[in-house]
Amino acid sequence: FHMEGLCGPFIQDSISFPAGIGRGAGFHPELEEKIAEIVSRQEAACGITHILAPVLDISRDSRMGRQGETYGEDPTLASALGAAYTRGTQKNEAGRKTESVAKHFLAFHNSNGGIHGAVSDTPPRLLEEIYGKPFQACIRESNLLGIMPCYCTINGEPASASHKILTELLRKEMGFTGLCFSDYGAVGNTHGSQHVGETPQEAGLMCLKAGMDIELPKPEGFGEKLQELFREGKADIHVLDQAVLRVLTAKFRMGLFENPYSLQGEELKRVFMNPADREVSLQSAKESLVLLKNNGVLPIKDSIKKIAVIGPHADYARKFFGGYTHMCMMESTYAIANSIAGVSGMRNIDPKDIVTVPGTNIQSDETEEFDAILRRQKPQCRSLLEELRAKLPGKEIHYSYGYYIAGEDQTYFDEAIKLVEEADLVILTLGGKHGTCSMASMGEGVDGSNINLPKGQDLFIQKAAELGKPMVGVHIDGRPISSDVADQYLDAILEAWSPSETGAEAIVSALIGEYNPGGKM
Repeated sequence: FHMEGLCGPFIQDSISFPAGIGRGAGFHPELEEKIAEIVSRQEAACGITHILAPVLDISRDSRMGRQGETYGEDPTLASALGAAYTRGTQKNEAGRKTESVAKHFLAFHNSNGGIHGAVSDTPPRLLEEIYGKPFQACIRESNLLGIMPCYCTINGEPASASHKILTELLRKEMGFTGLCFSDYGAVGNTHGSQHVGETPQEAGLMCLKAGMDIELPKPEGFGEKLQELFREGKADIHVLDQAVLRVLTAKFRMGLFENPYSLQGEELKRVFMNPADREVSLQSAKESLVLLKNNGVLPIKDSIKKIAVIGPHADYARKFFGGYTHMCMMESTYAIANSIAGVSGMRNIDPKDIVTVPGTNIQSDETEEFDAILRRQKPQCRSLLEELRAKLPGKEIHYSYGYYIAGEDQTYFDEAIKLVEEADLVILTLGGKHGTCSMASMGEGVDGSNINLPKGQDLFIQKAAELGKPMVGVHIDGRPISSDVADQYLDAILEAWSPSETGAEAIVSALIGEYNPGGKM
């Protein structure tokens, strides 16, 4: 069985961790190894043995909606963190043994226009020395045992059907000996989208010959019609034997025959639950914080009596959770439109009932069914506003929604400007919604042509600046902040990325001076 592992398990009561881009800012391989140990322990307890992480993509184009999943733009940093994550996943010793499935091999984020799954025209030297480096590090230093190719066509050849990529480069040159898993729907895409093979089964055979061992999540190319090709002698049975041998070897390696069942009852709770896990998430959230600017307004001074907190993230704790968290995947069940590759479209709500962010096609997540997910999954997770009021009981803290995660709507401007007028300090939450499907402004399949702050947020900053009050911007998103307006007018800017369930505590600890943020861009 397999499950995502980038930001924690998709399991009730599991721990959630900050987005990869934030952990990349922390520059802490030992902490990354601890995170992987926790993820693999919790998933293994529930019977999961293949952890779909780390994400080793090198991301240098912020238009790409999945930038938040990556460790960033530097291959050496991604190599160190990815190798650490792989060690953490694969170090378990007793019972079922988990293995990492690193993704997305290869040059996924070098796609044309920053578009998800588009053509990746990447020269060989760049392909190996930049985009291949983290995978090579994980193979050589941590004995990586799982690989997931990307959706892209690389230099004219679908990655999933490329013998050059999956066998000549990956296995022969890089020394990989483990299992190769298709990304969700990738084998089907080889025929249906990239138009390779006369039939789905022919495309499946090409992928199998190239070095693909397992098709996920359902058989499109590796189905009954492919069986017929082998049964009728139209395909070389040795190709199938090779994949079967690798799969069986992995099952023995992971102890599935000796330990066929997941843990149960009290033993499951004992292994799965550990209060110390939250402290690791909090440490990661704190270390991810990057103080981009501070003219002395931070930490918040004792002389500050009235604080205006403004922004769409401040009173919605769910916006701390980025793409590939359990939270955002549960949110996707209420999506009017799906953006997750390889997953069937979701239309669970009557379109007439959908609330959108004004002036955009983004579905609002600020309705009761989404709030119920937070209460069920993370009832103790505070919003930024709640944390500020808890940590600063002696100060007047007032809130206004202010502006939206996207677009130019000014409906709440006047109300928010009144709070600014009366405040000694203004805290603005900035950025979009890093998540999934139709509720997200960035995420899988939600790419952008503009990486800047929404026009409405820039405009509000300009209007508020006319009042001359000190202003702090807290950026919450899956890509770094990009705004000349924010740089010009804000007195401090804190990059918080998508910090997950301990986000409020981490951010407020930096704002009040309990923690000195030292994350790096």
